[in-house]
Amino acid sequence: MRGVNLNAVQTAVKSGRIHTGPDGRIDVEEANRDWFINTDQSKQRKPDPLFEAQIESRPNTMGTFQQAKTADIYYRAMIAKAKLRVLTGEVVDKKKAANHAYLLGRSIRDLVLSLPVRYGAVIASELGTDEHTTTVVLEKYVRELLSNSEELLNRTL
Repeated sequence: MRGVNLNAVQTAVKSGRIHTGPDGRIDVEEANRDWFINTDQSKQRKPDPLFEAQIESRPNTMGTFQQAKTADIYYRAMIAKAKLRVLTGEVVDKKKAANHAYLLGRSIRDLVLSLPVRYGAVIASELGTDEHTTTVVLEKYVRELLSNSEELLNRTL
């Protein structure tokens, strides 16, 4: 069909230019598409018979090799531009930002949870009440506040 020998197909599978299914078989349509996409046409000794047939049958719908090369250069330029934006600090890595927000949230939660233990005795002395009772009441309301705010904290943006 492609005019190549078995060794060329086996080499393409080993190099990852075409892929096999889970059962080890090659899907012909997918392999043809992979072969076309992953093969550098400028390094071919003879024209691809399937590629030539598609050009003859649909000259207006198939892009030329030069158009594909231009699209590749454009794509690489967009990647370079995105990397530059990361390096200059215009954008940040999503995983790093999410991890930072998670750690910040946990630190604030821990700080709020420590409030009754840290300030229960001070508040009790200022109010003239029992230290233990004041700490227990403060802890109860802090936990209730955090439980009510869990919905707010778990919402997606």
